Amino acid sequence: MKSDLSKHRKPIIKSLIIAGLLITAFGLLLLHEVHGRSKLVSPPATPIFTDRYGTFLAEGTADEDAPLGFWDPPAVLPERIVACLLAIEDKRYYEHFGVDFRSLLRALVNNLSGGPRQGASTIAMQVARLQRPGERTLWRKACEMGTAVWLNRKYGHQNVLRHYLKIVPQGNRIHGVAYAARRYFRKPLADLSWTEAAILASLPRAPGRMNLYQFEGRRKAFERAKLILNLLHKNGTLDADNLAISQRQLKSLKIPVKESRPYHSYHAILRLQETMNGTDSYTKPVLTTLDLPLQEVVDSTAGEAMEQLRQRGAGNLAVIVAERETGAIRSYLGSDFYADTDFSGAINYATTPRSAGSTLKPFIYALGMETGAFSPASVLADLPFNLVHSRGQYSIHLGPMLYRKALANSRNIPAVHVLKTVGLAKTYDLFRQLGLAKDDRSASVYGLGLAIGGLYVTLEDLVAAYGVLGVDGKAFGLRWFETDDEEAPSQLIPEDVARQITLFLSDPLARLPTFTRMGPLEYPFPVAVKTGTSQGFRDAWAVAYSSKYIVGAWIGHPDHERMKQVAGLDAAQLVKGILLFLHPKERRGVDETPFPPPQSHQDSGGSVGYQLAKLCPMSGELATEACAETVLEYLLLGIEPTAFCPVHQSFAVDRRTGELAGPMTPPEWIEIRSYAVLSPQFAAWGAVHGYNPPPLPSTESPFVSIAIEEPVNGSVFRFHPDTPQQLQSIALRAYVSPTVPEIIWYVDGEPFQKVAYPYTTRWHLRAGSHALQARFPHADVQSGIITITVAP
Repeated sequence: MKSDLSKHRKPIIKSLIIAGLLITAFGLLLLHEVHGRSKLVSPPATPIFTDRYGTFLAEGTADEDAPLGFWDPPAVLPERIVACLLAIEDKRYYEHFGVDFRSLLRALVNNLSGGPRQGASTIAMQVARLQRPGERTLWRKACEMGTAVWLNRKYGHQNVLRHYLKIVPQGNRIHGVAYAARRYFRKPLADLSWTEAAILASLPRAPGRMNLYQFEGRRKAFERAKLILNLLHKNGTLDADNLAISQRQLKSLKIPVKESRPYHSYHAILRLQETMNGTDSYTKPVLTTLDLPLQEVVDSTAGEAMEQLRQRGAGNLAVIVAERETGAIRSYLGSDFYADTDFSGAINYATTPRSAGSTLKPFIYALGMETGAFSPASVLADLPFNLVHSRGQYSIHLGPMLYRKALANSRNIPAVHVLKTVGLAKTYDLFRQLGLAKDDRSASVYGLGLAIGGLYVTLEDLVAAYGVLGVDGKAFGLRWFETDDEEAPSQLIPEDVARQITLFLSDPLARLPTFTRMGPLEYPFPVAVKTGTSQGFRDAWAVAYSSKYIVGAWIGHPDHERMKQVAGLDAAQLVKGILLFLHPKERRGVDETPFPPPQSHQDSGGSVGYQLAKLCPMSGELATEACAETVLEYLLLGIEPTAFCPVHQSFAVDRRTGELAGPMTPPEWIEIRSYAVLSPQFAAWGAVHGYNPPPLPSTESPFVSIAIEEPVNGSVFRFHPDTPQQLQSIALRAYVSPTVPEIIWYVDGEPFQKVAYPYTTRWHLRAGSHALQARFPHADVQSGIITITVAP
């Protein structure tokens, strides 16, 4: 009998052991799975960007399919949203440990009996499911239940609820009630009414079908919200009066129209998303520096300009408006129209490096003054580089130019001279500090072309660099966010130098004769302006700054094609329209703020003082009554000019003969005339531009001299094989002091040509050795003989 009983027990025991092992294995596997899920995790929070006034700009990142939201709820969870969610999702939330078995049993019985399908997921179980979404199976349900229990034990009910509020789906890719409150109702979560909170609490049931931006979805959400309000009244949270108020609001409530990105701000939004500091939590919209009303004005102004410029070969443009003091970007156009496929509107031209043209000259001139190699009294030569000069070449150059005028006229040759003097390496180092040069190349790669567009820069970097000049030489950066911390800026350019450059760039008289008065560069209030045009009219730049704003513009073609005479002045016209709009009072002569002059101060070397001096722009020396034009310059004490202008001199002339008056000239025939006595360097230029020499003095003067400047003694010349020999010649140039009306050139002892002031002519090459000499025609004054060789 016992053996039979034992026989029957063995299979049962075996089955129990197997069942126990399976249950144990299931439990261990479940425990392992639950342990891996027992963390409160969520994707990174996505921002909502607004302009400086709180108007919607954009949401999320550049990935338009990524989920949105995941904002942390307030430290103190708002009562209304919590009450609504608990009433509809988990009314015994604080009574169970993660799984509500009463609800689970009720749902099981209801579903087995064929009633309407019910769920029994608690908030903790929903958190588990939302963190690890997937196909609904019994195994996954078991994992969710186990995870819910573990999460509640590990983090507590309050933290699990907080996390649920952060990740709960709200439709339209939105997760989290804090984000949804801002997106749907444009207010903080804590400010929601009972009705609005009930609407958000209704969405987790079917966030896809209850789309608040669609009529049918909104109807379904409002029906469920009505149910939630009734549940709140039933459990005593809402009294009858508040229930009635909430139900009336539900009937009249209108969901705001879905906010969308403004079409003219796409590039700005992309830059915001690129520059946004990485963060995993947000509690409110990110306040940017953009000014949408201004953005609309700038977009309209740029669009009107583009219509005209496209007829001249321009393809696109970029514009940046920033506050001068803070660097806050108030308007930003990366292109004329983002969706324009004909001219590559999707490219952000504000961040695309292009040839800088002449826009870097102010920084080269600033470095020239900082090093002490130049001062505002320095005179630069705007003359042809080569020695084979013609009248046509001289006619397009401006000769002697004061430092201020050379910069304001944007002359290339003086800028190259300053660059060569201060050095390529030092200049390139300054460009690096300013953020204009960002590669590891040597300055020698660019050479002297750094002064005239050899370096490629972006509009963003260029505007920031001009901001350094605008804030007295301190480091300057463009800001995208109102909450950015401002660090104490370093001094990149000495304050007094930066102020001098600003005064140069804001002087309309200094721009003459290259830039005429009352044009795109002149304003009814102080504005410093610089333009730039790259080789072949491929890029047109303008940057201008007032006491309040900096505005920069670039115009060009996406394929680097030549434009039809579209130059920096065209970009300046666009900039001017924007700046005038930004200064309504100043354009009427009210509240004008002049740029400050350099101030006396103390530095490591002691006291530094300035004085205002009246200079002649052709000599850089103290002006006299004979000077036709004068310029006021701030000069450092101790190095200011002490001599008077030697160029403009007055002579007593005998009106009868046109020669210098002598002791025997009757007083009634004496006339005082002013002449420009130019140095030999500028003599040929002066002759082309109408600066006649003074009358011939007595040749018996012991100070009369003549010397050959070109060619150099011992020079060897060779015929160019591709040019006919009869067309090959060299320049003959002499230095004569004092100036006389004419000289005679001698070649091999024979008179070659009588030449008037400035004594330059050309001699056709002949093979062999030749002797050259210059002589006065009516006096025994002659130069030394030089010898040249022309190789056959």
